[in-house]
Amino acid sequence: MSDLTDETMSSSESRPQGEADFQKLAEIRATIDRLDAEMHGCLIERSTAISSLIRVKGTSRPGAAFRPGREAEMMRRLVDRHEGTLPLWTVEHIWREIITTFTRMQASFDVAYDAGVNADAVRDVARFLFGFTVALHRQSDALSTINHIKESGTDLGVVSLNQPASAGAWWRALGRPSAPRIMALSPFIRVGGRPADHPALVISPELSDPAPPDFLVFAAATIGADPAPVILAAGGTVLAASGRERLVVLPAGAPVAAVAARAGLEDLARVGALFRGIALGDAAADPVLYQRLDEAGVSP
Repeated sequence: MSDLTDETMSSSESRPQGEADFQKLAEIRATIDRLDAEMHGCLIERSTAISSLIRVKGTSRPGAAFRPGREAEMMRRLVDRHEGTLPLWTVEHIWREIITTFTRMQASFDVAYDAGVNADAVRDVARFLFGFTVALHRQSDALSTINHIKESGTDLGVVSLNQPASAGAWWRALGRPSAPRIMALSPFIRVGGRPADHPALVISPELSDPAPPDFLVFAAATIGADPAPVILAAGGTVLAASGRERLVVLPAGAPVAAVAARAGLEDLARVGALFRGIALGDAAADPVLYQRLDEAGVSP
């Protein structure tokens, strides 16, 4: 009986355990190598598509190459389809590196960053958003960052939202004819434990993005009581304040003049636009600026 049992054992059962493990590891590594090759092939295919896009669009200005609306939609799709143990912020960073690389194929740009408040944190935000191939230009404060963007005509900027009182209403330098403007809020995806989570704004030259934004951003001066309750009731929020000055976010479809009259705001000037971000789990986030996953119908 023992001889018959030995003869009928499968080959996998008769091999030493170490040999079976080695074969399994080899199979897994082969799968990883195949996936790596497929991902590389997809990147090459994407670069070919971008080359065709450049020929069709004739893009040479960063203002024409940047598409914050399309980028926001890509990030939303990324969150929607993500699963497994790979951290979401890792996937986001990889995607942003890809986006930056292919955008710079269309129109070259560098990034200036505001080193006036927590310079290391703001630099990390810039690196997270734009990767390690783009050149960073350290600036002394928010105004210097805005001036760099204006003078370059091509570069983006990252400005901290946590400004000291001495910075004043720095946003008044935005939005004038030919002046830079706010194009995005960082982080776009708020999730517990993520790196580079310092709150910041991305500043750009004037854009030609056809996607309608979720919010318009205004510089405004107060002439009475705190305008925040009226702004909140209108679906907006106050991003920053300095004395009588406010940096105000309102839904793109809001009746701006009526809201301003009720809130006691004057000297309104549009200084940019934003797209609504996403908040996951128990991450703290302004409910005006961030949509929670359960609102979007997506499970954590």
